[in-house]
Amino acid sequence: MKFRFVRGKFSTPSPRILDVGCGNGSPTATKRWFPGCHYAGADIQRYKLSDADVAAMDRYFPLGADGSGYDAIPGAAYDFVILNHVVEHMRDPKPVVAKLCAKLRPGGFMWIAFPSLRSLSLPHSQDETLQFCDDPTHVYVPAVREMANILLANGVAVLHAGRSREGFWTTLADVTKFGKRAARKLFTGEFSGRGMWYLLGFEDHVFGQRRLNEGQERILHDS
Repeated sequence: MKFRFVRGKFSTPSPRILDVGCGNGSPTATKRWFPGCHYAGADIQRYKLSDADVAAMDRYFPLGADGSGYDAIPGAAYDFVILNHVVEHMRDPKPVVAKLCAKLRPGGFMWIAFPSLRSLSLPHSQDETLQFCDDPTHVYVPAVREMANILLANGVAVLHAGRSREGFWTTLADVTKFGKRAARKLFTGEFSGRGMWYLLGFEDHVFGQRRLNEGQERILHDS
């Protein structure tokens, strides 16, 4: 989802990408979408990273659960800062999000995705988090307005925000899968949430772009 929003928007074939919470094979996936990128990962642990994932990282910033480690990340250095399902694991993500806005270059993009308020009412899943509390490390329910206001207060214009949705054909396929899984739940009492995030509205997002300064805007206008 995050790559679909930013694809075609970079002004360089070699964007610098900062991925905060870089587990679950994210380095390899990012390099697949943007082969020429400089990829910097940042996390409190190396979670579900293969040897290939580690090799794909051009730089790694170790972070602390207490909010330490972010000062080592250079400011105004990245074309894309990713916070994909990270803020719900923080007791107070607001200072971290504000600090990460400063890591963007002017014109750079930021993606923040997190479980929605709707996720508190979704069915429990036995194999993939679907109801917010399926994951015991979820400790904070973010809000679109809250995350958007942090970006706006730190010089990042919001380009899109709200519920994350797939395209028509993917949604149609998910409806079919959901029907089969709902039927299974009637007979077995078990429900699989795998692949159901977008159909059931598990994820919300905020996508923004750091504003250019006055001088840069004048140059673009004159050109």
